[in-house]
Amino acid sequence: MDTTYRWTSGGATDTGRRRTVNQDAFLDRPELGLWAVADGMGGHRDGGRASRTLVEALATLPRPRLLGAAADAIREVLTAVNRQLADESAADGGDVIGSTIVTLVAVGDHCGILWVGDSRAYRLRAGVMTRVTRDHTQVQAMVDQGILAPEQAENHPYGNVLARAIGADTKVEIDTLIAPLRAGDRYLLCSDGLDKELTDAQIAAVLADGAPAQAAQSLVDHACQAGGRDNVTAVVVQFDAA
Repeated sequence: MDTTYRWTSGGATDTGRRRTVNQDAFLDRPELGLWAVADGMGGHRDGGRASRTLVEALATLPRPRLLGAAADAIREVLTAVNRQLADESAADGGDVIGSTIVTLVAVGDHCGILWVGDSRAYRLRAGVMTRVTRDHTQVQAMVDQGILAPEQAENHPYGNVLARAIGADTKVEIDTLIAPLRAGDRYLLCSDGLDKELTDAQIAAVLADGAPAQAAQSLVDHACQAGGRDNVTAVVVQFDAA
């Protein structure tokens, strides 16, 4: 692999303790330097199909040579799937067919994170975990506007109301973050079924333990044991010096 860094990864998903259908989907393609977690919109028809459509479309991308071009390609895929799902929804009476998405792509010594909705990306660096995405929810918007304090947002009744999602409208705004990699970085992509059950401190402790695949499965298991109120998915990517 002609990069400054090498990586290993693993993912896990579970229906949870209260749901009967898993509407989450994930992509774990280390040979492409590409990972994703998608969460079909609960309560909406075909949420599981929406999340699968997203990860299947991303999986068709070639291995990137330049990070900017890779981010553009991901953005094009998300935009195309958004239009497809919005058109299907309009043709079938307007019931939303949607999903959140968070993606991670690595090229050379940098990575790109693109997301829509409230599926999150975290980074564990030198023992300190940081959330690197901002939720696209009504509650987060209220926090940004100073209407709510951050601690009030954690258990707010509107916490699951999305402000953005793939398939929710004919146009979609996709947030992008480009960040340098450091040896030892560990990234987590997850659906909200994880962060709704575990605190940041709990997530950080489990994320730091074991190989990426083991950490991903352990995070999912801990979320299920803590209540498992929703589908839960985790993808963990470890970056080390080549």
